[in-house]
Amino acid sequence: MFPLVREIVCGNENEIFEAGWRNSTSIPHVSKCGQHTDFSTLPTLFLVLFSSVVFYQLYQSRNSRLRSCSPISLRIILCCLLVVDLTITVVYDFYLFFTNSLLYDFIHFYGDLVQYAGLCLALVLTIACRNRGIITSGVITLYWFLVVIAGIPELRYVLDGTIYKEYELDSLRSTLYVASYVFSALELFLCCFADTPSNGFIGKNSCPEYTASFLNQLTFEWFSGLAYLGNHKSLEREDLWDLNERDKSENLIPSFMKNLKPRVENYQRRIKQNPDYAVPKNHPSILIPIFKTYKFTLFAGGCYKLIFDLLQFVAPELLRQLISFIEDKNQPLWIGISIALLMFISSLVQSLILHQYFHEMFRLGMNIKSVLTSAVYSKTLNLSNEAKKGKTTGAIVNLMSVDIQRIQDMTTFIMLFWSAPLQILLALYFLWKLLGVSVLAGFLILILMIPFNSWISIKMRNCQMEQMKHKDERIKMMSEILNGMKVLKLYSWENSMEQMVLDIREKEIQVLKKLSYLNAATTLSWACAPFLVAVLTFGLYVLWDPENNILTPQITFVALALFNILRFPLAVFAMVFSQAVQCAASNTRLKEFFASEEMYSQTSISYGGTDSAVKIDNGSFSWESKKEEKTLHDITVNIKRGQLVAIVGRVGSGKSSLLHALLGEMNKISGSVQVNGSIAYVPQQAWIQNLSFRNNILFNKPYEPSLYEKVVNACALKQDLESLPAEDRTEIGEKGINLSGGQKQRVSLARAVYQNAEIILLDDPLSAVDSHVGKHIFENVISSATGFLSTKTRILVTHGLTYLKHCDQVIVVKDGTISEMGTYQELMNSNGAFSEFLEEFLLEESKHRGRSVSFGEDSREVDEILKDLDEVSPAIRQRIQSQISQDAEKEHKEDGVLNEDKHEPVNIVHKNEEKEALLGENAKEKPAPAQPKKPKTQLIEKEAVETGKVKFAVYMTYFHAIGMAIAVLFFLVYVASSALGVFSNLYLAKWSDDAKEIARSANVSTSETQIRLGIYALLGMGQATSVCAASVIMALGMVRASRLLHSSMLSNIVKSPMAFFDVTPLGRILNRFGKDVDVVDARLPGCIMAFVGGIVQAGTIFVVLVYATPASLLLIMPTLYGYLRLLRVYVSTSRQLKRLESASRSPIYSHFQESVQGASSIRAYGVVDRFIKESQNRVDENLATYYPSIVANRWLAVRLEMVGNLIVLSSAGAAVWFRDSPGLSAGLVGLSVSYALNITQTLNWAVRMTSELETNIVAVERIKEYTVTPIEGNSTTISASNSWPEKGDIYFKNYSVRYRPGLDLVLHSVTAHIYPCEKIGIVGRTGAGKSSMTLALFRIIEADGGCIEIDGKNIAQLPLEQLRSRLTIVPQDPVLFSGTMRMNLDPFFAFSDDQIWEALRNAHLESFVRSLQEGLSHQVTEGGENLSVGQRQLICLARALLRKTRVLVLDEAAAAVDVETDSLLQKTIKEQFKECTVLTIAHRLNTVMDSDRLLVLDKGRVAEFDSPKKLLSNVDGIFYSMAKDANVV
Repeated sequence: MFPLVREIVCGNENEIFEAGWRNSTSIPHVSKCGQHTDFSTLPTLFLVLFSSVVFYQLYQSRNSRLRSCSPISLRIILCCLLVVDLTITVVYDFYLFFTNSLLYDFIHFYGDLVQYAGLCLALVLTIACRNRGIITSGVITLYWFLVVIAGIPELRYVLDGTIYKEYELDSLRSTLYVASYVFSALELFLCCFADTPSNGFIGKNSCPEYTASFLNQLTFEWFSGLAYLGNHKSLEREDLWDLNERDKSENLIPSFMKNLKPRVENYQRRIKQNPDYAVPKNHPSILIPIFKTYKFTLFAGGCYKLIFDLLQFVAPELLRQLISFIEDKNQPLWIGISIALLMFISSLVQSLILHQYFHEMFRLGMNIKSVLTSAVYSKTLNLSNEAKKGKTTGAIVNLMSVDIQRIQDMTTFIMLFWSAPLQILLALYFLWKLLGVSVLAGFLILILMIPFNSWISIKMRNCQMEQMKHKDERIKMMSEILNGMKVLKLYSWENSMEQMVLDIREKEIQVLKKLSYLNAATTLSWACAPFLVAVLTFGLYVLWDPENNILTPQITFVALALFNILRFPLAVFAMVFSQAVQCAASNTRLKEFFASEEMYSQTSISYGGTDSAVKIDNGSFSWESKKEEKTLHDITVNIKRGQLVAIVGRVGSGKSSLLHALLGEMNKISGSVQVNGSIAYVPQQAWIQNLSFRNNILFNKPYEPSLYEKVVNACALKQDLESLPAEDRTEIGEKGINLSGGQKQRVSLARAVYQNAEIILLDDPLSAVDSHVGKHIFENVISSATGFLSTKTRILVTHGLTYLKHCDQVIVVKDGTISEMGTYQELMNSNGAFSEFLEEFLLEESKHRGRSVSFGEDSREVDEILKDLDEVSPAIRQRIQSQISQDAEKEHKEDGVLNEDKHEPVNIVHKNEEKEALLGENAKEKPAPAQPKKPKTQLIEKEAVETGKVKFAVYMTYFHAIGMAIAVLFFLVYVASSALGVFSNLYLAKWSDDAKEIARSANVSTSETQIRLGIYALLGMGQATSVCAASVIMALGMVRASRLLHSSMLSNIVKSPMAFFDVTPLGRILNRFGKDVDVVDARLPGCIMAFVGGIVQAGTIFVVLVYATPASLLLIMPTLYGYLRLLRVYVSTSRQLKRLESASRSPIYSHFQESVQGASSIRAYGVVDRFIKESQNRVDENLATYYPSIVANRWLAVRLEMVGNLIVLSSAGAAVWFRDSPGLSAGLVGLSVSYALNITQTLNWAVRMTSELETNIVAVERIKEYTVTPIEGNSTTISASNSWPEKGDIYFKNYSVRYRPGLDLVLHSVTAHIYPCEKIGIVGRTGAGKSSMTLALFRIIEADGGCIEIDGKNIAQLPLEQLRSRLTIVPQDPVLFSGTMRMNLDPFFAFSDDQIWEALRNAHLESFVRSLQEGLSHQVTEGGENLSVGQRQLICLARALLRKTRVLVLDEAAAAVDVETDSLLQKTIKEQFKECTVLTIAHRLNTVMDSDRLLVLDKGRVAEFDSPKKLLSNVDGIFYSMAKDANVV
């Protein structure tokens, strides 16, 4: 051990084993010196060295002392007994020394003293652990383990002496030793159990990790409960544990921020002093604070990795010893058994250490994610306006989802930067010792592989970029198709669009093919590399010096084992490098983000106690940090408590900025600001959270029913609540998607009112609501006389001039400064900027809200303003009056229908008639009968998450798509390649066994060596080629599967009925075409290859083991059974944990996006900390599902490696035990053990791939789900003649229809006969069923009763495509698709260019299209964004003109074109379609007044059907009342 100590203590006798131990047939005894110096010192030395770890634990511990009834009390008693035992032994030594007894031996005395010191230290540490509440200590457990192991030789010596009486024993010393050994063994046994602190309350859901014993932590046994539970049932969030306290954000963030903040502040300070300092290289690093925060974890990880790397080289050395043992039959059996046991123990220790390393690193990654997410979130909420400009929400979300993830992923690789070179150097050193210079040839091959692989990876990256481009194009196209699906169906264009998508897909498939060839090349290079290395190295070694360099089994298999070690760091290096490059890019992005400027702290606003609520003295403010660009200047305002102050001014004058200045959102350049009291803020664009309706209003305040009720009523929300599915518990979608603009604004207002703050800032909340709702809100909320907030200070930015006379003060803002201030009357009389603004505003208003100002509810109030203006300046009044009348007349001509207000209705129902109808319009009209059913709070049904195993049918679907023949061929070729691999290695074993004989017959050595080398090389090349062939076969099969699965899903989706699209969010369908198709394209092929590879490789290893040592089968079979049981438990648990983790990830990002959008509101309400806390909770919630999934991997790996280690033991053990059997040669043993050493890695890989395959095959399951959705139409064989419909005679016979089963009828027994060439107008109030009639005509919805006949043919019996292609519609929304202008007019290329130009001429578009540079080839962007709405409407008309069928349906566009174009349109329709039957759905009555007849619908029934003249003469009729409302009569 320590030569000096041994020399002093033992003198010359310093051997560890007794003399002649090598030839001893029984296990030799340890020498007296070895036992009492080395074996006694080892445990004590270990405890002294590592006691610092225990002291650190004691220092850190915050637990109360351990319970008296814990195992620790027994351990302390036993330890005391041991100390007494050893005290007696030491006293006895002294007694012998002083009595000069012959029994005295200094070696014994030294050993006892060292042990005594160790025991005393152990006792002190154990008592300290009890007092400081340390539940388990690894150091103390390992100390007792070493004591027990190191004591075995002495115990054996004592027992042999006692039982066999071979030698004299000192009876007292022997008795004391046996007692102490028993006590030590009991101590070790008790250390396997954890203790409990006296106040240790362990909740049902607290993680058992830190209350488990050291042994359980080492083997992850504490996780078993959850693993087995996951095998019995599908895990849910409730089954998982809470996150450990030490991993919770709130406990991690302070220490990280302590390291990050000073760096960021220092950087900000430096750039203020010197703006040139703001360059990327000076940005504050985030890696240094991470390193500082987690230095101990990183150090521990480094130690684990170093021990593991060094232990890797023990196995080849033991293999060498084992082969020499097999060759030398004279060696005693115990040596072989010792070697086999040592192999097992070294593998076991390696496994335990490796997984502790991974566990530490994964947890470190998780902690880094937690702190960085929180830091990014806090920083985002405090970004200055200037910093925000350059950062979109998407970019910041990417920082979170991509960049932080990359840094997290890097933690498991970080140690490889020093570990991989170390492994390579050590492997080369040992190989050099073994094979000399010839090693360099093999190493050269490995080095050359790196540039070859990088070249391939660059090619692959380019291919991936190209594939991404096609994929984006395809998804964009899909998105357009899904958005315009209804129009496609009406035009019967689905096939054309489907073909366009398939064309793009074909390009993508070609790139996928290229990628699969490149993948095959990579596979080839990695399959060839190890092999080429072996051939070249061995070849060179043998040919270099044929006389002396003999390829013995020792050299061959030890070299192969070392080459195997060398393969991993080289293979992983390329991956680590690319990860590092990505991580560096992410680090740069995060550094730049943290370097961004933050908001100046709110200290620029003082909060003092005066009678003023808000006071600004000579303030100047800017959005930029630069002082020159002032947005507001010379602002002096003093607002008393309880006042209602209005801020008015034209657009862009700085009204909202003034509110932001009060909120501290702007940079104050000069002056002072005082705000006395709490603030509530209603932004101009309402900010709605993805919470329930009620929680949006409560905004974390406690729920007070009476106050809440008052607020809801005051904000006119009562009626809206009734229209929501679950009233105020209805979930509001992201960004308030299921509320109309006005509802969002009112919810935002209700939130501010409910907060009960002293100062309310209202940024134009009344502009988004209808005038009568605005009035209601003003009177019930804002007004000083009757409003809910009458006692508060209210600052109202408004465009509603009618409210000004009710304000205590009006501030007029012009060009960033206050031009006037005073009461309404004072400002009216001053005839200054205010009256100018008034004049401008009224004129503007008359244009925007012509109807409501002229005739609506506002007319009285406008008259009042005009009257007030009249008193001041009659001339201005007259000018405005005449202007308003002109505008009103113009509006009147353009729009006859007044019953449908353009502004937001109070109720959600009328937001969009047709969409709403599809979701069940009539259900809203009459109150549904009370049902006991639970109210539906969800907006759209949640996507089904599969649970349990993926069904076998899904795999079969995939294999059928590949082609069964291809799949079987692939499998056979793969098995053949593995067989060749085994043959080549068996051949090598045979060669190495014959090596000595070849060397003896020197005359044939060279040629025979060359022949053998050639055969070996051929076998290897055969293996590599067949692997490559297998991967090409499978890759092409999988490309075929990709093509098939995508096209069958696409064809099914475009044929799905419209009802399907109304209940399925488009995002969900796009996700199938995007994410799931991507998995099938990119991830699944690799997964299947790796899975098959892993399984076949594991199979070949077992075959070789059983072939070499058949007896090992006895141990291999039960271990394999255990392996499969483990696999079943793991895969089911891991699968569900992954699903839970994915589900809990999106709330982090959606909350984050929401917070970015509402940052100013969050700051205004002063709830930044609360939102940061909420973000942390969501991250913790995600990590609570992520942590068990990383532990599951470790739990499995430790158990699998145990299986692997047992296989190594059985292989080596069988070789030792049966070494004399005839077929067993050294070469075979070398081969089987080197194979066995690989088994652990292979088994691990096979399990990972099984679970990966299960995860990814789900994509096939999801695609398959959309290939079997119901499709529209019927498989009819009856078709109409080519010229049908010849007349255009339409007959509705007792026709009824509903949108979806389970919804009410939208048309009830409609009977109407429309004659050929008749012009019919269809009118009715909102929800009467006008749109439903056209949808029924095109069979977008199928009949529920009755039928429709066109020219005597029942349309329900015709093929859908034929029906829709023979009718023409000009739809309400002009939908265009990205592509050429020609494609948009004629996607089937059925018409000539002349016909298209003719249609364009008639649609008044010819001049416009000719003016375009590319004419008909002009590219239309997505949704026709590069054309005006009017032009789009005209293109839709041109489509109709091209088709020119006998039946035309015009779904009137509400206001897409100006008056002039509108009259041109009407004229064209009259001229071009005079021989057609025309049905016009009227949204404006004046457009259908010249129809032949009008069909008036009411609640889905035909109410009136006659000529306009007759209908108008019926004063009691529905049409008459509509015409009256519209001022037509």
